[in-house]
Amino acid sequence: MALSLGLLIPLISSIVPIQRSLSKNLAESINTRVSKTKGSMVSTTEKGKTRVVPYLLFGLISTLAGTAIFYLLPLAVLNFNIALILQIFFLILLGMILGLTLISFNLQRLLELFFVNTLLFFERASMKQMIKKNLVAHRESNKLTSIIYSLTLGCIIFVVVAANLQIKELT
Repeated sequence: MALSLGLLIPLISSIVPIQRSLSKNLAESINTRVSKTKGSMVSTTEKGKTRVVPYLLFGLISTLAGTAIFYLLPLAVLNFNIALILQIFFLILLGMILGLTLISFNLQRLLELFFVNTLLFFERASMKQMIKKNLVAHRESNKLTSIIYSLTLGCIIFVVVAANLQIKELT
């Protein structure tokens, strides 16, 4: 099973980069003189054309989670419903993972600057400036990578803790 997962996950994760590279023409892909990264990105939206559905969906999910915590949790404790209590704690832990991911997403730029200034104190100012400009140029891919990394790390920690609790419960 581990061997099949070890082969299947990289195979599936390579589909999107292969599709992106195949969507470009050969001249763009071979040209090494033109930078592939864009330094800045500008997006415009019309005044009345903002998408409301994601905000409503997030509000609905947050309302349901708040209702589950503040109404169902005391009710489950009073009725000694252990299964419902554990399900609510599971939702709280998932919410904590998502919340910490959002915090890391929003603090990414500050942490990058902190680490550049702290860990590279011995470098010249020109080198630090170049690194900061590279971080700005690669901001979009760095954000995606940080979200994937933090969600994966949170889920791995969650699964390990749940497995340890299950093993202790069986013994």
